[in-house]
Amino acid sequence: MARKPRRYLVLKGNIYWFKRDIPTAIRQHFGGKTAYLESLDTGDVLTARDRRDAVERAVDGMFANAKAGTPLVGSQDAIRDLGEIWAAELTESRADPYAWTAKTSGRSVAEVADEEVDSAEGFIHDKADDIERSYGAAGKARFLGIAFGRVAVDFHLAAHLAEASALAPKTLNGWRGQINRFAAWAGVEGLDLGDVDRRAAGRYVTAKIVPMNSRTAAKHLSALKTYWTYLIGRGHAVGENPWEGQIKARKGKRAERSAVEKERPFTDKEMQTLLFADYPKKLNKAHREQIHDAIRMAALSGLRLAEVITLQVAECQNGMFDIQQGKTATAARRVPIHSELEGIIGRRTVGKSLNDWLFHELSKERDPGDIFGKRFGRYRERLGVAADIEGKRRSLVNFHSFRRWFITEAERAGQPETTIAAVVGHAAGRRSMTFGVYSGGPSDEQRRACVEAVKAPVSLASVRHSGMRVGGQF
Repeated sequence: MARKPRRYLVLKGNIYWFKRDIPTAIRQHFGGKTAYLESLDTGDVLTARDRRDAVERAVDGMFANAKAGTPLVGSQDAIRDLGEIWAAELTESRADPYAWTAKTSGRSVAEVADEEVDSAEGFIHDKADDIERSYGAAGKARFLGIAFGRVAVDFHLAAHLAEASALAPKTLNGWRGQINRFAAWAGVEGLDLGDVDRRAAGRYVTAKIVPMNSRTAAKHLSALKTYWTYLIGRGHAVGENPWEGQIKARKGKRAERSAVEKERPFTDKEMQTLLFADYPKKLNKAHREQIHDAIRMAALSGLRLAEVITLQVAECQNGMFDIQQGKTATAARRVPIHSELEGIIGRRTVGKSLNDWLFHELSKERDPGDIFGKRFGRYRERLGVAADIEGKRRSLVNFHSFRRWFITEAERAGQPETTIAAVVGHAAGRRSMTFGVYSGGPSDEQRRACVEAVKAPVSLASVRHSGMRVGGQF
């Protein structure tokens, strides 16, 4: 029977992984794991198949060793481990052949100074012959590719991102997309990782990065520079970072600025539209309740987007939002739950454990903030609520405008700046010696008075029925 072309291949995100069940009898040799899983470091299915074949042979060998009772060594990918070890040796031998020869022969540099130096390349080819006897021609080719740097540009990307896992998911996803974009270009150009020098990087910058918006270009170039810093540090690339200095700071005539160009709160009419307009027909109806609940919570609490959608049930107890994580030290705070939000909180906490998310439908998303932000953006745009400026990707009104609206309304209701700052988690409002150092902060009663002073907008229908002036005080 023909073998399936996609056997053992699993697509996770944009990357193919090798996944193979481990026989029950030998699972104890693999720490009790039920499956062997290894990233193939590529999103191209044809490249994944080639790498899969080499990994499959390696796994066959490991399974055979396990059945024979031979201990497993290393990271369970002997070919990759050996390839990376010899890649580092090759880099070292080329940088200083006399020192490398002395190291491998156990002599001093002076003793080998007048002799013919050794080359790591000969050792690599000898090792490749040994690998071929165990893993076949595909295993040999894979080893030689890794050792000599003849691998795809994104070969080490998964390892790079894993080491940077402490960063925000949105940042890591951005890096992955930007590096994969360059890897795709390099593939079309026939460039392996070892072929990427300053000239190749310059051609990519000219063709793809220079035409970008300046902020996008800076992010794209930063992702590539960071990746190459990792590669050089690990010995996967040699020499200077080819991305350094590729784009000079763009200087031009100073742009005229005005208050109109600043991001701003929503207007009264925009708030009424967002809160009470009919849900756009072409949007996914499954997101309607999620969007409606989140925007009301933001408007009547001043919470940031990430704070709203990642709230756990435990953080919504006894009439308080207990925010413990955030972008600044002052972000950790207690915010009274507005009386008009009690219905939403009650509905979203019923039947859940304390560790469950209030917005449970977002808890499994890889980057819930980015996912919800895009959903809200589509909702806002379909309702015609926008303030776009030519040359700026981000509208001057966005989800953060609810937070701006809350602060504005609290100020107009006569609440002290120091109390508003404590509610929304702003350090700037409490920087004086008196409030920033000596004061223990406003009481829960003062915080609650601040929150309740912000009145929810009324619907357009209510405004028309009562004869209130649209755009006036809610």
